[in-house]
Amino acid sequence: MTSAAVIYFYESVGLFMGLYFLLQFIVLKKKEYLHYSLYLFLLVIYYLCAIPELFFKSPPDVGQTNYCELFKRPVQFMISVFYTLFIMEYLNLKKQSLPLYRIFRFLLVMYTFFALGCFLCNLFGIDYNKVYYLGSIILFPVQLYMVIALFKYKVPYGRFVIWGSINVILGSVMSLVLGIYAAMHPEGPVTNAGSYVPVVFTILADIFLFTIALQRKIADNEKSLVNAAMARQNAVSQERERIITDLHDDVGGGLSSIRMMSDLMVQQEGSANYSTGHLSFAAKISATAKDISQRMNTIIWSLNMENDSLSNFAEYVRHYGVAFFEDSPIQFVYSTEPAHLPDIQLSGGQRKNLFLIVKEALNNILKHSGATTANVQISVIDKRLTITVSDNGKGLHTDNSFGNGLKNMEKRMKEIKGTFRIHSDNGTFIVVTLMLP
Repeated sequence: MTSAAVIYFYESVGLFMGLYFLLQFIVLKKKEYLHYSLYLFLLVIYYLCAIPELFFKSPPDVGQTNYCELFKRPVQFMISVFYTLFIMEYLNLKKQSLPLYRIFRFLLVMYTFFALGCFLCNLFGIDYNKVYYLGSIILFPVQLYMVIALFKYKVPYGRFVIWGSINVILGSVMSLVLGIYAAMHPEGPVTNAGSYVPVVFTILADIFLFTIALQRKIADNEKSLVNAAMARQNAVSQERERIITDLHDDVGGGLSSIRMMSDLMVQQEGSANYSTGHLSFAAKISATAKDISQRMNTIIWSLNMENDSLSNFAEYVRHYGVAFFEDSPIQFVYSTEPAHLPDIQLSGGQRKNLFLIVKEALNNILKHSGATTANVQISVIDKRLTITVSDNGKGLHTDNSFGNGLKNMEKRMKEIKGTFRIHSDNGTFIVVTLMLP
């Protein structure tokens, strides 16, 4: 295959792939496709300017200005600009590696400066061939460092860009050497078109590698979307099961108690103890209905995503504690550290489990501790949430009701991947901790 045939083949492939990636950009709206498309189009234009003898009977010019010579080197550096932009977008360097992002941004400025400098020198007829060849040689270690940096930082999908860039750099160096030789020996065996054959082959290999990388990235993105959809579906299913369980255990159990007490009231009607029994069951029904209402409020509160902030949770705990001890001899003390809690989000499951632990602890204080004060402290230090519920009562009890409550607390903290501790020292201290995002 002659050098002309190689160039013609590349031009057709480059034009076709440029249109393909432009369509990908129009459909997917991803900037890396636009930058790669412009990179390929500029390569096609560059070889039109660099090897005009293959495409034109005479160089296109107006007056004394040869457009091929005017735009050849500026287009060459603009090719590097769009290839660098492509790498930055494709590898998402701004998020994946800020040091690499800054290096590539510096290269963008440098390539743009060189493109403008070459255009102005061409426009005003300034001879800068020696400076150009020297600068091209100096750029080689800079581009090599760029590739080494990609190895160092191990950016996802970077290996495709690395091997593609290595191929293009080596091809560019070979073509540069052949180009210098062809310029120094016009009658030698290396023609102008022949000097570009190495870099054309390596660019074709780079297009092939990027096409593979593109398919791999699309496949990975589709897999991530499928996994995310499945995770959301599982989360919805778990939340549905949790709601069903909560309604069955909390509301269903309370309604059963109300029904049993109502049946007993009916059975006692007409008996000597009817009036006294009626008042006793009525009080129990009222207390049970109040408890059911509070449990329903807790379920609804935990499902409302507007309540997902830590400050909202803390305010809900404070409000509940004040209301819970309102008609009791126990003084409720609430505090936070820092005074203004940070703006951190909690999931509905975390809020619900943490609140039910606090609720169970406060209920034990009221029923079993004999305390005069109940303390709730909520603190956040280094993204570690700590809730301490303490009292000044008789200390830890080991009766069955309290023991079951402790087991439930431990179970709830395991469910949200937190820790639970309890100890007695002039009262009872319950401490739960949870790492926040």
